[in-house]
Amino acid sequence: MTDAHTSRQGHVFDDYSNSDVNLFFASYEDIKDLCKIINWAYRGKPSSSSSQEPYSGWVGEQHLLSGDRITSEQLRELIDDETNTIILVAKLKTPSGLEIVGCCKVNRFARNLQVNAEDGKDASVEFGLHAVDPDYQSQGIGKLLYNGAMRIAKEHFNAKRVYLYVISSKQNQIDWHLRQGFVDTKQTAPFPFDDTNRFKAKVNPDEIKFTILVKYLP
Repeated sequence: MTDAHTSRQGHVFDDYSNSDVNLFFASYEDIKDLCKIINWAYRGKPSSSSSQEPYSGWVGEQHLLSGDRITSEQLRELIDDETNTIILVAKLKTPSGLEIVGCCKVNRFARNLQVNAEDGKDASVEFGLHAVDPDYQSQGIGKLLYNGAMRIAKEHFNAKRVYLYVISSKQNQIDWHLRQGFVDTKQTAPFPFDDTNRFKAKVNPDEIKFTILVKYLP
């Protein structure tokens, strides 16, 4: 359990980069809404019309996989692990209060997972769970979260490298990150299907793999 006296949970991280959307450190109170946003982004958000398919944004994987992208228990474990993991939450100012519209996770990248042997000397992090409510796509929220995550990598982890695992068939995501300064390591990794059968492949499972990207920080 995190010490309440030292925890950053729920604190503001950035309330000046965007006048309408602020970034916060995730807290337990965010878990329910974060679960919805992440699973909507990756698995599709139910349409208001029963005749239409669920819709998602550019990270959508529902054509490849079924099964929740994350559970509330997993989110709680990540929030508790303040030494190694930070989840940024984007909250939109509305007349009724703050509404969660996106998130991004930054965590330490274990040395034994470094792509190249020489990379083990300096701190590295991995980005993940980059999600935006499909109803708020193309409003700059994803880029706001990305910029915040980069600051976290430098300011909180003193990282020299940022790693990113992208499903290889999601070329639009790969291309966007290449434009942000990432490079293709030419390494791949299998999708983590496990014994719980939480994830069900809708295509040949061997076709679902990750391309590993890296960005070197000054």
